[in-house]
Amino acid sequence: MKCILCDTRKGKRHCPAKNTQICAQCCGEKRVIEVNCPASCVYLTSGQAYHTAKKTIARLRNEDDPLKRKRLYETLIKFGDLLSQLEATVVSYSIGLRSLKDRHVLEAFGMLKDTYTTEKKGVIYERSSADPLVQSLFQALRKFLEKTKSEIKKGTSFKVGDVLDCLEVLEGNIHHQINTGSEVDAYLRFIKKNHPDVVLTESSRGNLISQG
Repeated sequence: MKCILCDTRKGKRHCPAKNTQICAQCCGEKRVIEVNCPASCVYLTSGQAYHTAKKTIARLRNEDDPLKRKRLYETLIKFGDLLSQLEATVVSYSIGLRSLKDRHVLEAFGMLKDTYTTEKKGVIYERSSADPLVQSLFQALRKFLEKTKSEIKKGTSFKVGDVLDCLEVLEGNIHHQINTGSEVDAYLRFIKKNHPDVVLTESSRGNLISQG
């Protein structure tokens, strides 16, 4: 029986969303992005772990400077949860916005870096963008970061420099996806696969799954 998604390869995996067999390649490439996968799907959870590991390994291998590679690794280990939550914020914002592309996310991260760089120098100055998509995403990310800083200020050490390190990693992730992918939303598609829970939650609220 052929895969119903590509009609080319043989279907070998049972897809609970389609209630039939699909091929492994379509399962890996189209889960969450084009297929409304249920949270109970075993391939969904295993695929999430795989993509996270794949992303980390690819970034580390892509960095030639040993000192930068060490700093990148330390940031990934120390602030992995924060990086994941920043990605999840982008995913949540992006659902249903077909016009949102990687360049918008990259600009929003750049605005955040400029804002927190000036804050580190003792100057409070919030950047703004003429593009409403970028401005709204920037505000969503800024709100999340400020809320996170206030919540953990009493316990865990969390400095402006830590935020800048995380934003540098995320910018690098986008550049890596742009350089290795052929789509204008390669990064967005990639992080949606890393956060299927966010996609499913937002979709259940009536939003459409963005298909680029």
